[in-house]
Amino acid sequence: MIDSYVRDIADYVYYVYRRNNWMLDLSRHFRNFSQYKIEKPIFLLGTQGGGLTLLSRMLRRNSKVISVTGNYNYWAGADEMQNVLGPILPKSLTGIKHKASPDDVFDIPRGWLYATDRLIDKYRSNENDVTTDERNQFQKIIRWIISKYNPGVSGMSRLVDKSQIFTIKVSYIDAMLQGLNSLFVLITRNPYAVCFRSVDKAKSLKKLEGRFSYDERLSFAAQHWANSMKFTLMDSSKVENFLILKVEDLLSSPEKHLKILCNFLDLEYMKEMLPQKNDQFPLGTIRKSRWYPIRKNINEQYLEKIDKNSVDIIVRECEQYADQFNYTNPLH
Repeated sequence: MIDSYVRDIADYVYYVYRRNNWMLDLSRHFRNFSQYKIEKPIFLLGTQGGGLTLLSRMLRRNSKVISVTGNYNYWAGADEMQNVLGPILPKSLTGIKHKASPDDVFDIPRGWLYATDRLIDKYRSNENDVTTDERNQFQKIIRWIISKYNPGVSGMSRLVDKSQIFTIKVSYIDAMLQGLNSLFVLITRNPYAVCFRSVDKAKSLKKLEGRFSYDERLSFAAQHWANSMKFTLMDSSKVENFLILKVEDLLSSPEKHLKILCNFLDLEYMKEMLPQKNDQFPLGTIRKSRWYPIRKNINEQYLEKIDKNSVDIIVRECEQYADQFNYTNPLH
């Protein structure tokens, strides 16, 4: 019991250190990182609670992959540059916790709010919004990260990132990395389950309790999901490399779908990328339940509880895209 408690504290302290130690590295101010090649960066898209963490960890166990906090030796650390590097990224690439656009209703964090009808115009970016300064800044930051976690090791510079805010900026990200063959993977999850879940699980929605009714908060969640899907799909025709993966498919047949994904991403599939019973977490791992065993029925507990009023709200906002991904009304 005590050993477990001490380990949890050590994990959290080291996690925070790995998440923030970039602040101690001043080399980005005076070094030129042009010699570090950006090779086919991978962006996992979707909404919070959509299964992105599990997939990101699988990919980061590949020896060719890095994230904003480490390489395959630290495959379970923070993996969202929107949050980790928020203070130094262009404002257009952050805003959930850092550099948030002023709003007299929704404060930060905005994890389930930035794509609501109220905020989407403040956060949405497309290929026409790119500036040369922002492109140069973004690419320099990525090369700097590569220099930290792939210093001179040929072929191990495949960045994986799951900044969910990029979901509504796909064509913008692609244009920011023009010519670098970015790959985008949209991970979907049943909106009837994930929107219903988010009202009580998402901090951004929980903090609105008392100011907005349950129905209003669920409506915000449904708008967020629907707009995330809408703009991702709108941009998908503008980029060369785009794949849709239902998290439910990944969970039901992880080996099959991970192999399909690795083929799309031009990554060698390794059996070690799949969660195994005896896997050892690296120091600095939090949220250890998001690994083994793989929970196949992540939606069941929510679909069993959802009521007609909640379904009606989600249908009103999400039905078009729910149908497109073959997510059916749970009460039908």
